[in-house]
Amino acid sequence: MQVAGDTLQHHDVQFGERNKRHIFHTTPAEKRVVLVLLGIGALLLVIATFFDKNVTQVIMNQNSIFGNLFQNYADQGAQVVTFTSAEVIAWFIWRRIDDVVIKYIMTAGMLSLAFNQMLALLQDALSYTFSMLNNIQKGVPMGIANNTTAVQNYPEALRWGLAIILTAALSLIFANWLNKKSDDDMNYLIVVAVVGIATVFIAQTMIGEMKTLWGRFRPYEMTTVSGHAFSEFTPWYHMNGANGHNSFPSGHTMSGWLFLYLALFVPRENISAQKKMTIFGIAMGILTGLSRVRIGAHWLSDVTVSSILTGLLIFAASRLIGARFVENQSTLRQLSYE
Repeated sequence: MQVAGDTLQHHDVQFGERNKRHIFHTTPAEKRVVLVLLGIGALLLVIATFFDKNVTQVIMNQNSIFGNLFQNYADQGAQVVTFTSAEVIAWFIWRRIDDVVIKYIMTAGMLSLAFNQMLALLQDALSYTFSMLNNIQKGVPMGIANNTTAVQNYPEALRWGLAIILTAALSLIFANWLNKKSDDDMNYLIVVAVVGIATVFIAQTMIGEMKTLWGRFRPYEMTTVSGHAFSEFTPWYHMNGANGHNSFPSGHTMSGWLFLYLALFVPRENISAQKKMTIFGIAMGILTGLSRVRIGAHWLSDVTVSSILTGLLIFAASRLIGARFVENQSTLRQLSYE
């Protein structure tokens, strides 16, 4: 009996040690990067606390090509992440479910979600694009095509036609790509996809609710009253309540940073592609934020708070998944998708 007890104790120790090896840890380098970025964000927020109006007065230009390009085409990060997640889940179901009826219904359902996100993406991009073109034709600042006044001004058939073509083509590409993946790769990707949808939902809900609660006027909504410019200005920490104004925090900046989440879909062994996608995601987040201040749609504090909140959310999602934006040979050896 003693031998049996010793054997069981030995097995328990081995099991415990094996579990310890599979625990995901944030590396010291990752901690340093997060602390540096948070420090930069805190510094910008301090600057914005005192100089929000000054920054806008210096750089705002609604005719900025840079500002308009990112206004029109950088607001789709949420839809891109959800579209990608839906495609991964759809083809995961197609591959794993044996029952034919359930397989077709569930796969069709997820592809419908992907199509829905493509429609939303195109609605946003086309609305801004056509509003900008109309503004140019009228001789008014092209950046007036903003969140609150951009309307459906494009042929609806164009949006649906593009959505059908793009969704069909991309679905074939995803199906072919995922068909080559091992079971371990698919187990990893399904987790990234499910967490991706949750991340987008949380980000949109969080930013949307804060916009309503803060009720902050945008820079372009400012008017001059009794000789006082920026008469409706309130600091970022002041909550106005629901009043129809939605400047704080920036929704575009949130969507720009969500492109960073795409780095987690990159195969874990492809470090080169992870670096490129991470750089792309960070660049989209920073440039989108800067463009919103440039075009006068947001204050510096709007884009700073949005960047901090969305960045922390994406980082938390990566910890939940157990993946890094850029792996290295050491961390790759620790990965387990079991």
